[in-house]
Amino acid sequence: FYAYILQKQKKIFEAARKLEEAIKFYPKKSTLYIALSELWESNEYYLRALKVLKEAVKLFPENASLHFRLGVLYDKLKQKKRCIAEMRYTVILNPSHAEALNYLGYTYAEMGENLDEAERLIKRALKIKPKDGYIIDSLGWVYYQKGDYKKALELLKKAYKFTPNDPIITEHLGDAYYKNGNYQKALKYYQQALKLKHPHIDNLIYKIERLKYMFKRRFLEN
Repeated sequence: FYAYILQKQKKIFEAARKLEEAIKFYPKKSTLYIALSELWESNEYYLRALKVLKEAVKLFPENASLHFRLGVLYDKLKQKKRCIAEMRYTVILNPSHAEALNYLGYTYAEMGENLDEAERLIKRALKIKPKDGYIIDSLGWVYYQKGDYKKALELLKKAYKFTPNDPIITEHLGDAYYKNGNYQKALKYYQQALKLKHPHIDNLIYKIERLKYMFKRRFLEN
């Protein structure tokens, strides 16, 4: 708890020391390792987080939560193959781990690979968490990648209703409207995603400018 307060106060290294001390007293508490790794990860000290998780996985080799966090970290380190391997192992350890099922499925969708398997994985996650906007978004994105833009739009609208303040989901909805020929709504959601502090701002600005140019040309032609 004290480490949490220190983290909130941006005293990252002091918070880390407190968690390391706690681990020495309670070496069999896997949650402490997760807390320490998440402290480093949330402040972008990815290699420190990786070291913690690798040590933890040796101590708790069948802990699904640790393998999931390790998979997320590998993704942030741009190590997709290792990310996928950890997510697959997480699902083996815990077949009902909705987050891992979704993460694995969405990773495939983002890569444009194994889309049928991605669909199956995400549908399994949806059975566990049917009202999760992120999981619904993932399924919508699978259909988008498959070229089924009508079905993608239907799902992405639903995802947006559950999670309206996520910039990625908002952008995905804009993409689906664009592919369905509704350029006004596409622009609306792209601009909204920009206001929500989208992490990939350059690509989003390109999409917005492309649509504005399209509208300008149409106006001049008329």
